[in-house]
Order: sequence, then structure tokens, then C-alpha cells
Amino acid sequence: MGVMTHTPRISPVWPGMLLATGLLLAGCSSLDATADFSNNELFFVDVPFATKAPGDRAVFVAPIHDDRASDALPQHERGFPIRYGSDDFWVRPVSQMLAEVLERHLDHSGLFPSITTQASPESLILKPSLVSFAVGAREVMAGSISFAEVGLRVEVFGPVDDNGERPLWHDEIYGNQQVSKESVHPVNPYRLIGRALQITMSRTLSGLDGSNVGRSQVPVAAILPADAAPKPEAASAAPSKD
Repeated sequence: MGVMTHTPRISPVWPGMLLATGLLLAGCSSLDATADFSNNELFFVDVPFATKAPGDRAVFVAPIHDDRASDALPQHERGFPIRYGSDDFWVRPVSQMLAEVLERHLDHSGLFPSITTQASPESLILKPSLVSFAVGAREVMAGSISFAEVGLRVEVFGPVDDNGERPLWHDEIYGNQQVSKESVHPVNPYRLIGRALQITMSRTLSGLDGSNVGRSQVPVAAILPADAAPKPEAASAAPSKD
């Protein structure tokens, strides 16, 4: 499973960052500057992804669980302070906006024929968890460095088996960190989060595509993680012809 270097928690906002954010929005007065990355291309643009082998298993997407670490973040690096942004910048909860982005991409990707509103025994369950979503700046000798990071854990559970259980078919963390160049006036970190989210979405869709979880014609043995031994009765995801 992929591993993020760290999973930062959003800490109280840096006053200087509020000023930078104000300048950012003032400079874009001709655009809709609503701080909602799910529907504002000023912050995020959808990734054009479409599978070459559409899936045939419907999927239920569970609400995103916010699993960002609650432990204190380091406040200094090599003697220089680190400042973190705040979720208060956004007009809605991050998990809510991210859920819309994820479902929109899944719907357009062709990985699954449909996203259901309820989990049926035959459908898959996709459980997303937010492990990192942070912006900030690190002070350095000649200015500062802005950064933004996104980390999304995706678990996919298969259809209900003969024992009434759902096997775990996929469990991976997808993420990206963007870091600006050292500068007296570095790029606003809230502008970096969109690129980090784009790469995270692209990696998520590619990972699900390669996992084959949405395709019933692929044997379960090829879907399960290498360290998971499939049960004999679950050797194939296709219906029995006997």
C-alpha cells in the first residue's frame, strides 16, 4: 500500500496567509472567487479520465471519513517556523467538497456502470478516507516555501459472499504534495492544493482501473491483494455456468 510521507492536520490559520488569500481573491475579482474547490475552476479543474475497459459492477460510495491526524504538527524545521492554513478558508467542509469531486470523477470514468444510492449484496462498496489535506508555508533563509498536500485512502469491498461477508479487494492510499520555490513572495498555498488534488484523483482512477474491481469477468484471485488468500468458493467473480 502506498505511503504518504506524513499526514498533516490543519492547524490555526497564519494571519499572513489570510492577507495573501485576500490578495489572491482581489486579483481575481472578474471571476467567481467562491472558495469551493468542487465547483470553482479557480481552485480545481477536473481530470479527463476514461477507462478503455468499462466495468460492469455497480458501486456504492460511502461518505468520506475525515481521518486526518489530530496530533500536533511540528512548528519548526531547522530552526525556522512552519505555518499551516485553515479549513475556514473553504465555504463548505473539505470532506463534503471532496466527496463531490470523487463521485463526479467515478461517474465520468466508466470504471463502474453506475453509482448506487444504497449498497445491494451484488454491488461493490467504495470507502474513501481523507488522510491528508493541508496547506502551509515554511520559513527559510531567503523567504518562504509554500506547500499543499492531499492524501486519500480508498478501500473497495466486493459483493457479499456465501458467508454474508464482503471481502476487501482494494486498499490503497493515493496522494500528492506540491511545493513552491523558495521566494520572498511564494505562490499562495491555496492555489497549490488544486494541483495536488488533480494528481491524487488521476492516481486514484488509474489505481482503481488497474485493480479490476469493477469487472466481473476478471477472476477474484487477480483482484485480491497478494497477501490475501481467496476462499475456494470465491475463485471467480463470474456466475457459475453449472
